[in-house]
Amino acid sequence: MDSAGKRVTDTVHTLLRTWLSLNNALILSSSAIVTGILAHFIRKYHERGTHVIFQEVIAVVTLFLYLFAMFAPALKGYRGYLMPLNLALSYLWLTNLIFSSQDYSGHSVSLLSSVVAETMMWFRSRGFSSPGTTTGSSRLGNNGEKGSAPLTSTGAPTTTTTATTDATNGTRV
Repeated sequence: MDSAGKRVTDTVHTLLRTWLSLNNALILSSSAIVTGILAHFIRKYHERGTHVIFQEVIAVVTLFLYLFAMFAPALKGYRGYLMPLNLALSYLWLTNLIFSSQDYSGHSVSLLSSVVAETMMWFRSRGFSSPGTTTGSSRLGNNGEKGSAPLTSTGAPTTTTTATTDATNGTRV
């Protein structure tokens, strides 16, 4: 490698290591803020659940580990060995987010059921009866408007009824 290519490579490595150090410093400061807030909650409110304790433990572990990880990219021998740890901590922080949403919403939130419900509502709003069923595979509803939901959810042919259809929202009146 010529001297110009080596100089560019060294510059890129220096910039990446600097960016990684700044990223680790932001993670460290964020975990310090969360640690302080959760410590206040634990001290002030005696009726705490296990979620708050779990959140505090993850914040303290992150704070402790990133005190050292912030300076690791400055070492020449560092080759990204903390990446698996960073990945594991990111999933633990995601778990913290889910616990927080459950605690502050007042009821248990099932992520899978929310995703399924949102998906079914999306399909209904796009004119499909439900994922996996074929009722003509058209994006037009029974009244011919784009995006209107069909009135039947089964693939069976419809029979004539005396009820009329309201064209604005697809309900029977």
